[in-house]
Amino acid sequence: MKDRTQPCIYYVCKDADCRKGYVKVDMKKCKNCPKYQPRKVTKKPESVRAKRQKDKDRHDKWS
Repeated sequence: MKDRTQPCIYYVCKDADCRKGYVKVDMKKCKNCPKYQPRKVTKKPESVRAKRQKDKDRHDKWS
């Protein structure tokens, strides 16, 4: 099983009611929940290969 480090999208705060209806939820319970959906994490940085390909495509457009 993967380590779930991100809180669920339904998680509000520690010892508060979850938006799924669970009472007094903490991160331990949230990570083991069957309805767990992680929050969106920051966008991955664009790879050098993708940047170069984008530049090539842009250059080829005007040639």
